[in-house]
Amino acid sequence: MIKSNLIWANESNKVKTLDDSDCLLILTTPELLASQLFHFSTPAKTYIEQVFDDEGFAGNKGQCVLLQGLKAFKTSYIPDTENSGKNKISQQLAEVKRVLFYGVDFALFEASDAPNVSSRASTLSKTNDPSMVNRSSYASDSNSAFYSKSTSDLKQTNAPAFRYLEQQFDALFKKLKSVSGTLEKLSFMALSTTETASNDPVNTIASHSPFLSALLRSYFKHGYHFKGYKTNNSSICNIQTRNGNDNANNEAINQAPDIRGTLSLALDAKHFNNAQKRLVSHTIRYESALNAAMTWAKDLAHMPANLCTPDYLAEQALHLEQSFNTVSCDILNESALKQLGMNGYLAVNAGSQFAATMPILRYTAKGLENSPPVVLIGKGVTFDSGGITLKRSPDMRHMIYDMAGAGCVLGVIQAVATLGLNINIVGIVASADNAIDGKAYRPGDIITMHSGKTVEVMSTDAEGRMLMADAISYAKQFSPSVIIDIATLTGAAISALGHKATALFSNAPALESALVEAGEQANDRCWPFPLWPEYQDAITSQHADMMNTGINSPGAISAGCFLSRFADGTPWAHLDVAGTAFTYTKSLSATGRPIPLLLSYLSSCAIKNNQ
Repeated sequence: MIKSNLIWANESNKVKTLDDSDCLLILTTPELLASQLFHFSTPAKTYIEQVFDDEGFAGNKGQCVLLQGLKAFKTSYIPDTENSGKNKISQQLAEVKRVLFYGVDFALFEASDAPNVSSRASTLSKTNDPSMVNRSSYASDSNSAFYSKSTSDLKQTNAPAFRYLEQQFDALFKKLKSVSGTLEKLSFMALSTTETASNDPVNTIASHSPFLSALLRSYFKHGYHFKGYKTNNSSICNIQTRNGNDNANNEAINQAPDIRGTLSLALDAKHFNNAQKRLVSHTIRYESALNAAMTWAKDLAHMPANLCTPDYLAEQALHLEQSFNTVSCDILNESALKQLGMNGYLAVNAGSQFAATMPILRYTAKGLENSPPVVLIGKGVTFDSGGITLKRSPDMRHMIYDMAGAGCVLGVIQAVATLGLNINIVGIVASADNAIDGKAYRPGDIITMHSGKTVEVMSTDAEGRMLMADAISYAKQFSPSVIIDIATLTGAAISALGHKATALFSNAPALESALVEAGEQANDRCWPFPLWPEYQDAITSQHADMMNTGINSPGAISAGCFLSRFADGTPWAHLDVAGTAFTYTKSLSATGRPIPLLLSYLSSCAIKNNQ
């Protein structure tokens, strides 16, 4: 897994971050270039300047130059005895294999303080940014300076700037991967020539949480690689996988290469006060926890359905319980689900050789044992054939991603437990396999749901809402503050929003607004859709309380209307992530969304609990 490493550096230890790095990243501007080249030996500096001239590199925003082979200049370097600090760093820089100079727009941050900024930066909002707190105020220490609204460091950024920065770094890492093929062992080091932070914009900007968040998040995103199932020892094609948990399969999985990468950050300690150091450390901790959660969710989504079965997801839930003493887990098997009257849930799984499961995870913060929880429900259809309403065969193999909502819930709880957020959460993994045999449910069936309401099945491919409806009505027994379900539910959501934004449906305006805001702050946006009474008419049935699909209606809204009937008066939101949790028709395209959105929202809730 990709990770980050922070070094609070001085002149004697800053160079240590370069010892095992494949590439040094230097963020620059036209004004900074001269001072940054000051650190390199004279021959290396001459070589770099020649490359700059040849390629027309001036350090402008978005420009990128990758230099290789600087190590060759070490032997010809003559030490500068008048500046031991320069000499020490220069000798180390001569050992660097590759250096990447990349131009960035520092005016985004200067907009908070300087009167003259770029036209793009001047259009950005200068209001206080709750996401700064979301990404840094999760520390378990209640005396942390970051719980104070008066801390000036919490007032230097905004959501548009963070989104723009992440786009900049996305472009950077795409370029780097195109020329090097890997993002392993990358270092970011602020090359300072001054004693005061005001004259060293790289270190000054690094004290802004969104700068580091954008840098880390983009690096993690582009450095992700699914290790897969290749092995040099034997083929796994003939391994029997009836139960999905064979030791032979697990052995093959473990033999796959574990590709790792590290982004090392060396920042001048002298340019940061204690509050800024804590903010930087907390930001890195937050982003690392978020990355671990998203990596796990993506790995689960990429697993084939013969391995990632409902039982396997239940095992992953138990793994969380074993990893954190704040997490407990109960597994409802098919017998328990039947006793509870979860008939819609079980109908989806009726044609499968794999048993349905419903893991229930509880994360409980100390001192909040009696507080109402936030309930998260993730759709975990490990493979969706469509059932008797069979999907079209091209690209059906991508229906392994229909459990992305379940992976999201697992990842979110792992991140929350890692950060120790001050909030109670119940996570429900609604896991089944929509397959076909003589026991499969059929179009025209009338099913009595857990809530007692009856549903006429119009399409067995509208299975996600059957599964989630029973889980939503079951979740109300926890007396939750809110219920949020996450599901790859409808192709109509992709038609409406593409792969950019998640479709949001809610019966509670305050919850809807909070999720939209959280998505903006996390650069993981969602967009609200209406659930007006007029839309409910489309799922009216002559034989039951409702149909599971609408007639001549917008599909995503009809699905939202269906689920809303099971939430009743409980504040509830539905996130249709069909277009954002993965990219339809593309292999290995899981994104880990909407974990950033949910972690941002839950962090905000935790902050309110602290006040």
